[in-house]
Amino acid sequence: MISRILATIGRTLCGFGLFLCCGCQLDYFLHLARGQSRVIVGREPISAILAQTNLSTDRRRQFELIEAVLHYADSLGLATGDNYTTYYDTGDAPVSWNVSASPPDRFDPYRWEFPLVGSVPYKGFFEFQRAVRQRDALSAAGYDAIVRPVGAYSTLGYFSDPVLSGMLQYTPDQLANLILHELTHATAFAPGYIDFNESMATFVGRRASLKFIAQYFGPDTLLLEQANKRRADTALFTDFMEVTIAKLDSLYALSLPREEVLKQRSNVFKKRQRLFATIEFSSNRYAGFANWEVNNARLLSYRRYHTELGSFQRVLSGCNDDLRSAIRVFTRCAKEADPWQCLRSTAETKAGFPL
Repeated sequence: MISRILATIGRTLCGFGLFLCCGCQLDYFLHLARGQSRVIVGREPISAILAQTNLSTDRRRQFELIEAVLHYADSLGLATGDNYTTYYDTGDAPVSWNVSASPPDRFDPYRWEFPLVGSVPYKGFFEFQRAVRQRDALSAAGYDAIVRPVGAYSTLGYFSDPVLSGMLQYTPDQLANLILHELTHATAFAPGYIDFNESMATFVGRRASLKFIAQYFGPDTLLLEQANKRRADTALFTDFMEVTIAKLDSLYALSLPREEVLKQRSNVFKKRQRLFATIEFSSNRYAGFANWEVNNARLLSYRRYHTELGSFQRVLSGCNDDLRSAIRVFTRCAKEADPWQCLRSTAETKAGFPL
């Protein structure tokens, strides 16, 4: 059985751009095949888990919530398939890690070329040490580089994506947000436009999860109030980061000598950190920013999920706040040669496509 699974994964990963690039070393390919095979073999049907008489109340509640999220996703026209109908225990570790990089004197993400999905500004690993070695090699070559843990990922319909054990620790709105985010990837994907894909999924996940919580628990639930407070903090931080990145972008555009750029970017970042300390958040969720070291890869990683969210919102407003209609617009834009231009022109007119 394992050999058949590996063969299937091997054929699939040859064309699966999120994981495998043309010309990559065989060793990398085999490590991906092993990692994905572990997930496939180790999955359990959630229906079987729910049938267990000794299942804890909290865990049962989370699995039932996931089933409700999937029904809600169906109502929005998201491609659910058989995603999140199985469960995989990752232990105490993330399911995988992503590496990304950028030159320190400009925002220019290091890219890997993948078939089907095009140019991708990160590379995935199922083994932490492999990710660290890739990061260190990029750092040695003069790049800002980071390793980020992955709590969940979408295989874009190539495999049935499972619920991962770490996801069960999330609050209801965070869990709904994550699943709706990943299902957006399975529904619409623009090859070569990762910032568009991630920002679209961020927007849909955030808006849809709030609507789901109000529908599932009721509009007066304390969970919705708590979620809205977290989202207000997120909006504050997103606005702050947008200005921070813009200030650095303006510095990089001056074409100063590299050493001068690095000196000035450190000063700009420290000033932004001092300003950050004056912002009143409702929680300490973003307190870690005060200890960040300036790193273009990290800043680009954040921007990747928060680009032009206002354009997505204007499309939603033009669709009379109907998420299903807006998702249809986003999906059509993802199929265009330039999805960003499609989104902007639609947002400007607020007319959208014929629905």
